[in-house]
Amino acid sequence: MEDANLGNTYYLNTQTGEVLFLSEDDDMDEQEQLAEEIEGSNDYVRIERIPSSEVYHWMSNFVDKVVAPKDQRAAQKLSTALHGKGAFRRFKGTLYTTGQQWTQTWYDWRDQRLKEAMEAWLREVL
Repeated sequence: MEDANLGNTYYLNTQTGEVLFLSEDDDMDEQEQLAEEIEGSNDYVRIERIPSSEVYHWMSNFVDKVVAPKDQRAAQKLSTALHGKGAFRRFKGTLYTTGQQWTQTWYDWRDQRLKEAMEAWLREVL
């Protein structure tokens, strides 16, 4: 759900729980075989990526709800990093300059949001 490479596609087999991974880097014969398996079955559902707008919202909420109450200086830096094109890259770069505490806290925060998104998606498709 968080793979940014648009050349990769994932499918969940709703019967077995197996995840099939298709990549444009795969051998063409292998790609065709997997595509046929997916198309020939009602058991597969495509795993959609989490929209970048949602991840941006996670970052903004992290700054406002977690960082700002404890460290206004770090919150200001991170908030500034979120403006304009390249916000995701700037946010990560700025995060690493604010100290290990905030870096680990961000990844824990993001992992929890990701888990919640996956659970909600699974409830929809199963």
